[in-house]
Amino acid sequence: MFGKARAKSTAAGERQSVGQAEGRTYVSDRHSRLDDWIRGFWFSVVCASLWGVAAFQRGRVLLRTFDWMEVLWLAYNVTVVALFVIRRRPSAVTLDPLQWAVALLTSFSGLFFETHSRSLPGFGSTGAGLVLAGLILSGTTAIALGRNYDFLPALRGVTTGWLYRVVRHPLYSSALLIRLGYLLSHASLFNTVVFGVTLWLYWCRALFEERIMNQDPAYAHYQHRVRYRFIPGVY
Repeated sequence: MFGKARAKSTAAGERQSVGQAEGRTYVSDRHSRLDDWIRGFWFSVVCASLWGVAAFQRGRVLLRTFDWMEVLWLAYNVTVVALFVIRRRPSAVTLDPLQWAVALLTSFSGLFFETHSRSLPGFGSTGAGLVLAGLILSGTTAIALGRNYDFLPALRGVTTGWLYRVVRHPLYSSALLIRLGYLLSHASLFNTVVFGVTLWLYWCRALFEERIMNQDPAYAHYQHRVRYRFIPGVY
């Protein structure tokens, strides 16, 4: 009787082990399918569509009234849309929800700034100048990335030219320059907090990106050669 009980227990344990193994296989397969889709062309189309909406909104503003800043924003968004469509398939991309959230929040952090407050005395033109400089630097950096462009931490190749000779994350530096321009143009406690959180999130994003990029020996060499992340000679 005890032998039969042991046999039943062993069989049940084997079925449970098989079930767990099958469960692990299923999760692994699902994980693999998600990874393939994210690294594929159609996810690039989804990303291009998000930035396409931003380009459309800029175009609508220009139809109402002409403004050179809106022209630059439109040109930048159209460039990003094109880069998403032509970018190369990465050999690795993060699936971490936290890293996705940080990438999305930083990319669209400009939308969180309120625009009702006035600029600090004497800083209105400075804020506009920072936004303009940040836009130009963002555009040139995006073009320098070319088919390596992405907004998620991914392994697409190492870009070392243009501003990447000076700092490792010039696209993030440019974005922070734009956000600082927003803060100076619309000075308020709320915008100060938003800028502080945005700065911290961009720092996290840079760390996430470097973690996956270090899988490429060429990036480890580049990281040793270009020591600063955001500001030359500072950090």
